[in-house]
Amino acid sequence: MDRFVESGQAFTLVPARARRIDERIARLLGEAPKELAELDKNTEPAPMTPHEASLTAVTATLGGSLSVDEIGSLLRGMNPSAVAHPFASLVETTQQDVPESADQVMTDDGTFTFLPDGDVRDHLRRHLADTASAEDLRVCWRTAEQVREWALDLCDRVEAELDEEQSGEAVTLWLTARGLPSGISVLETLRERRWPPSSAALSTLLLLFQRQQFQTADRLAPGCQWPVLEMAEVMAPPVRDLILTTLQHTTPAQES
Repeated sequence: MDRFVESGQAFTLVPARARRIDERIARLLGEAPKELAELDKNTEPAPMTPHEASLTAVTATLGGSLSVDEIGSLLRGMNPSAVAHPFASLVETTQQDVPESADQVMTDDGTFTFLPDGDVRDHLRRHLADTASAEDLRVCWRTAEQVREWALDLCDRVEAELDEEQSGEAVTLWLTARGLPSGISVLETLRERRWPPSSAALSTLLLLFQRQQFQTADRLAPGCQWPVLEMAEVMAPPVRDLILTTLQHTTPAQES
């Protein structure tokens, strides 16, 4: 850890293509409505810098868990030009908004009780990669591919609208998703232009891990805030379908 701190390495929070899209949208639409700021309850936000995000990621990987305040700061750092971050605020105030559910899955310092101890990489290798069924790995591998396809398609559609100086469905989705988990999926996709098999395998294991943690949280606090996941823009559609299917919810796609 000391060597990492001394190296000064910094995580790319917002890839270049995403920054260009943000800037083009800002030039086209101007300032965001002031009403948006009313949805952010944090009066003293502290967005992470790229170096802080890197240090936080390494700490969490080696055995520490992130608190909701740290997650909120990370979300703010991923969208530094936004005047407000309603979703980051929602994360930061979870313990106040749903105290009964939060008490079942979180500690007093805002960290999650059900995340595994120790190096996350060991958990991914020993408890997921070595024990997961071939079908589970296949489903999550395909989901990872679909997320990448969805994210790149969204970027193409947004840029096409901006080329026409139009704010259409794609730009609206971009703006809505930018501070949500679906927007994080876009940023993750843009960080890896080539996406070699090793990266695809890691994405597969992380999706498997995410699905497992939702299952655990659902057992601890049945129902929790899962209706939020059903909102179309919250998660990338392939991830949303994977998680909701796991939680035995009916997805919007299945209802139609």
